[in-house]
Amino acid sequence: LLAVFRFKVLILAYAMCRLRHWWAIAFTTAVTSAFLLAKVIISQLFSQGAFGYVLPIISFILAWIETWFLDFKVLPQEAEEENRFLIAQDASERAALLHSGVLSDGQFYSPPESVAG
Repeated sequence: LLAVFRFKVLILAYAMCRLRHWWAIAFTTAVTSAFLLAKVIISQLFSQGAFGYVLPIISFILAWIETWFLDFKVLPQEAEEENRFLIAQDASERAALLHSGVLSDGQFYSPPESVAG
């Protein structure tokens, strides 16, 4: 359920609202960490042997790896792709302005082997 919460909040923030800031990652990581701490304290997982130690540690590690991956890998790649798209779009708009107008006959040629006319 915690992963579903993180997924929905991050999709809402970055895909639907098109945010370009790290606050959504920080918010979901803080909520995840608080939930995991409360879960460990309330359920007394540490009294259940090795599994009680391994489960919360792995949960924290996964939450922070997801945070690192999204913040340092995914978001910069998306920003780079958006910059490329904007540059390509700007170049195509300029090209349309440069080549607008009626083409003259001097801009076309026929190979020497072709029949005239």
